[in-house]
Amino acid sequence: MRLSYVYCGLCHVTGEAKSKAADCSSRGLITVPTDLPDDLVKLNLRRNSIVNIPAKAFIRYRTLQVLILDENRISCLEENTFTGLKNLNQLSMLGNNLDLNASYHFNVFSPLVSLQILNIERNMNKSNGGKVFYPFFGELHNLSILAVDLSINPIFTMSGLNKLTKLNTLLFDFCYLDKMTNKTFSDMPATIVSITFTGCIIHSDAEANFLRPFHYLHRLLLERVCIEYESALKILYPFENKTMEEINFKEVNPGYCDGEVRSPNAVIITAGMMKYLQNICVRKLFMIKIGIVDFKPKSLLFHRHPECFEVIVFSGNRFSMLNGFKITELMTLSKEVSNLSRFQLSGILESNTSLYESTASSGIRTEFLEDRLTIYSILNKRKIDAYQVTVPFPQNLKSLMLSNFAGVEGTVPQTIRFDNISNLIALDLSYFRMNHFPDVLFTGKNKLKYIDLSGIDSTLYSEKENIPLFKNIKEVTLKNANLRTTFKRGRQIFSLVPAITKLDISNNFLRFVPNDAFKSNNNLCNLNMGYNLFSEIPIAVMTLSKLSHLTLVRNTLQTINSTLRDWFDMQNKRMKTKLTLNLVGNIFKCTCENSDFILWLFRTKIIFDNKNITFKCSLVNGTITNTRRVYEEFHQLFSHCKSEIWLRVGVCLLVGFIAFTLPIAIIVNFRWRIAYCIYRTFKKVVEKDMKSKYRYDIYLSCADDCLGWVKHTLIQKLENSWKMSVCIEDRDILAGNIRADSILQSIQESRNIIFIISEAFSDKIWGDFEIHRAKYEKYTRNLHKIIVITRNISVENFPLELGLIIDDVVLLVWSEEESDNAWDKLRMTLFSEYV
Repeated sequence: MRLSYVYCGLCHVTGEAKSKAADCSSRGLITVPTDLPDDLVKLNLRRNSIVNIPAKAFIRYRTLQVLILDENRISCLEENTFTGLKNLNQLSMLGNNLDLNASYHFNVFSPLVSLQILNIERNMNKSNGGKVFYPFFGELHNLSILAVDLSINPIFTMSGLNKLTKLNTLLFDFCYLDKMTNKTFSDMPATIVSITFTGCIIHSDAEANFLRPFHYLHRLLLERVCIEYESALKILYPFENKTMEEINFKEVNPGYCDGEVRSPNAVIITAGMMKYLQNICVRKLFMIKIGIVDFKPKSLLFHRHPECFEVIVFSGNRFSMLNGFKITELMTLSKEVSNLSRFQLSGILESNTSLYESTASSGIRTEFLEDRLTIYSILNKRKIDAYQVTVPFPQNLKSLMLSNFAGVEGTVPQTIRFDNISNLIALDLSYFRMNHFPDVLFTGKNKLKYIDLSGIDSTLYSEKENIPLFKNIKEVTLKNANLRTTFKRGRQIFSLVPAITKLDISNNFLRFVPNDAFKSNNNLCNLNMGYNLFSEIPIAVMTLSKLSHLTLVRNTLQTINSTLRDWFDMQNKRMKTKLTLNLVGNIFKCTCENSDFILWLFRTKIIFDNKNITFKCSLVNGTITNTRRVYEEFHQLFSHCKSEIWLRVGVCLLVGFIAFTLPIAIIVNFRWRIAYCIYRTFKKVVEKDMKSKYRYDIYLSCADDCLGWVKHTLIQKLENSWKMSVCIEDRDILAGNIRADSILQSIQESRNIIFIISEAFSDKIWGDFEIHRAKYEKYTRNLHKIIVITRNISVENFPLELGLIIDDVVLLVWSEEESDNAWDKLRMTLFSEYV
């Protein structure tokens, strides 16, 4: 259907007939506009300055179905405010100043006979600790979803909610309730099937019949609710021996509301705490970031209706699973959860001398590959570590996530055998800490399509010739996988996953990818190489004939060469879908040399992640702008480029002529001096090659007034983020040695030197000595770069010695307002010399 775009006053109107919508958001309006088309279906007035809405304000827009009044300053609604909106089915007024006691006229919602969704959240004043009488909703007979603040002392007696037979969902996303009593919801309808509590701070034990009025409740969500976990489980009492679709407890712990550090208190699960939950037939169970550190027998993993489970998520906790009775209960549960399709767990693997007895009694077969040793001897005598563990899978399990495990030595077996994985589609082992990668065997048909090995050192498995489990995988995620080391060793790691169509290798500090890295991946079409250190797009991508989506965000790209641009255009023509290229976060160079690249950005038919093509761009003078502005001012910025080319041609011809005649004369007249110069140069090269490594990447010199900024900001970035070794006089030069000799040696062993020039630098005792030594090392070509960072310094206090060599240093003027640009310039300066 063709869309039309019209501006009516300050509003943007789109669509035709029954799909016409007006976007009046963030326009500074103080009243409801009256000049819009009268056949609107949707009206968005979000983020304006409307305070009062008069009677019959929307009478013109009788066809409205969606009305959004979020984040204004509305404080009062009159009786006839919504007159004429009999077709409205969705109304949202969150983030205003509507007082539940005083702002709503008794019959304000009466005209909204078709309303299905009402959102009036985030309007309550937290300081209101008295009784709050909720407005009358009794005429909203079609209402199915109500989102409203839950006060400390809510009164629903006059709300009419118990008359609404279609109301099925309550959202208390802004909950100020401080106690859960049996009478809290006594006036609520029994038709509620889903209820959400977010942000409650409960100061007393919950009463068991808190949710008793909701006989048909199928979905219960508690998020960031500060209550003792035992008390939270108590409110499940009314649902014993019933079926529930979902029980979702996330960050349910009083520790999230205690003190400045919001972290959960330690929770130990007991059988008594779980007695109500164990008797519920629940399909989806979530216990996320609860603070569970341990559990007792027949508690967390013991349920009377295990066949009901379809999803179990125990993530963000800290309990062990491989000690004592726990492995037994886990294996027993895995055999009983016949309908389980997703299991997610994060925690701690723990070595235990009773592991053999536990695994034997639970059905895990442990086979010994050498000397027939016992697990006890393996874990304690450490004679060998080669053993095999066989784990039975639930028959319908499709997704398994075992992430953020801290594997203790001896807990990762040499071989893992999975029984019956015929339905397994996704496997997530991200950040599973291990010192070796086990051989993985399996029984059943291999349908695995997705695997996440982020955070696992790729060198542990890159030498394997074949991993059968990975043979048919379509999507692989390898973030923070130390791929840089794997590539340096020449490993063809991606040959282990020949069938992949989507690959994520972001966040690996990569500067290069081997040209043949993807030679085995003929079907790869989606490649993510973002958040690395690529200064140019790797040629390896040109081997991917089916590539349709390439991500290179947050790298150090400065341009895209003509070869790759031509290939991208050709690839875009070949593919049935448009090629997508993600480049946000790079700072390109907008110079004469890159002028063709700027034009290509706006002429190519490739789809970019920045729809307006406003990528960051650095001009010749260092000014940061964007590519669209450069394109619009292209003639002004690059008009001199062609004349510069002809000038270069002329200069090249002149230089060529001189270069042809002058050497002959020089060789004849200075042949002995030339021979000596060649000998001296050869000697220097040999000596320099012998000095194969620098001890430090950077020698840092600063005055006392900058030590705080250097310690807490600069050093954190250089050493922790950029992984560089830094020498600081006050920290790394030991007392007792001759100071001058120690500074001299440290500068000589550094690749670069950074001077932080401030007002107090002139008072630094060794400042002049460090500058003189840096000049010497620079002119003898042992020092790569001298970088000078100035911080709030006047011209007269700038060191004279540095001023004399200003053409040989990189000068960075540091200001807090443009710190992002300064960091980018510093990183490009440090990384541009070596890869």
